[in-house]
Amino acid sequence: MLPYQTGFFDYSLPEDLHTEYKTCNEGKIPNDLWKTISAFANADGGKVSLGVTPDNKPIGLTTKQLDRVQCDLLSLCQNSFNYPIVPEIQLVGDVVTAYISPAPSQVRPIYSKSRGASKGAYIRIGSSNVEITDEIRNQFAMAARGGAELIEFSGLHYENCFDMVVVNEYLSAISQSRGNIYQDLSTTDILIKLRAINHSGNPTLFGLLAFSKNNILQENTAPTVNIAITQYATDSKVNISDPNETFIDDREFNGNVISQFKSAANHLRSKLPIRGLIDPQGLRQEYLSIPEIAIREALANAIAHRDYSTYSSRIQIDIYADRIEIINPGRSLVPIERIDETPSVSRNPTLMSFLKDFHITEQRARGIKTIRDSLNSAGLKEPLFENLPSSFRITIYNSTFMDSEDHLWLQQFKKHNLNERQLTALTYLKNSHNSITNHTYREINNMNSVGDDRRARHELERLVKFGLIFPQGETRHRRYNLNTNNL
Repeated sequence: MLPYQTGFFDYSLPEDLHTEYKTCNEGKIPNDLWKTISAFANADGGKVSLGVTPDNKPIGLTTKQLDRVQCDLLSLCQNSFNYPIVPEIQLVGDVVTAYISPAPSQVRPIYSKSRGASKGAYIRIGSSNVEITDEIRNQFAMAARGGAELIEFSGLHYENCFDMVVVNEYLSAISQSRGNIYQDLSTTDILIKLRAINHSGNPTLFGLLAFSKNNILQENTAPTVNIAITQYATDSKVNISDPNETFIDDREFNGNVISQFKSAANHLRSKLPIRGLIDPQGLRQEYLSIPEIAIREALANAIAHRDYSTYSSRIQIDIYADRIEIINPGRSLVPIERIDETPSVSRNPTLMSFLKDFHITEQRARGIKTIRDSLNSAGLKEPLFENLPSSFRITIYNSTFMDSEDHLWLQQFKKHNLNERQLTALTYLKNSHNSITNHTYREINNMNSVGDDRRARHELERLVKFGLIFPQGETRHRRYNLNTNNL
């Protein structure tokens, strides 16, 4: 393990979505540091390291410079923006490292007071700090007002655009889950309380998403407020054997979100390969190559968490020979590395509650865990969760957890006499490009017994001892990364 791969920061990693390095010539904070702070605060947060070159070589600071840089950094964060930033600062040797947390949606965008909101606000895209566009600024403003789902459509009346069969089904569902709290109210009054309509009977976007009939939702928003499913013949969008073939199936699913969900889920199910298994009685049992619950949870997640403030793209599902990719507009509001450890956060809480009442999704942040567990139980690869520049993607593989390439790669560790769980963890680190925690290690290995946390810690420590992985962070929040320098 290299000396700088310890504690709060790993300087062997290049700059990326959550990482930036600054040299700090003569012990002075860079003039453009405010851009990085604004960009991290307006995105998913990130760590900036002062005293490291852009190509991630630590050059360090003197003791006097360390004190000055910390004071100047803190002053910049607390006094130079429209909302005070509280960085988490830590010294790692002779380098200052600061974590900038994501700003609350109510105060975004974070901008430099001296430059103003139009020129002083940035957002992190990849490894770059990019000036915020008017579209992003409008999305922030909408989120601060409660989100896109509460937009009102003054030219419509709910009686002309709601499917009352769906409305009555929903009212019946909530009467069972919440009791008869609405028994003395009219349907109109209930819809007002549910924020599906305003007092004039005009539907909100949530109301159209939940209850619209036919294609009224798409007609009054955009054709992209739907789900598209495209199937390709190979593991790529380009079929090498037949370059003229663009896809083998392409469908769109419209209507309200319940209709979209049911139709898309059924179509996906029809596209999943069927595998056979001989049971102990010698009878052949057929089952889907990907657990249906994983597909349903991923689809529900896309509907519940998509950004409805933008119509530039739709929920897009691509079916390849070896995987399914589900992409929804809007990045995850939770950092990817904590996506299965953080309480549920939604940009559409009213829609989320509606989907929960219809038993399509939950509000307990269990969807991602359900996807992971079901795929792991089926012996499939760990799913991949990614924040793209303006969207979120889940990749679900239908190939087994370890392919022939993985088995070949694992041969180099035979001398260490590792057990199957350790090999599984190394394969996960290689394929997911993520770090793991003790909790993750136990999850991917189905370790659910008393004492498994200690067993996992011991097995991870052995991997550290052999130099195959390295720890990062304090004991309670420690994460483990693949030590590519030794592989």
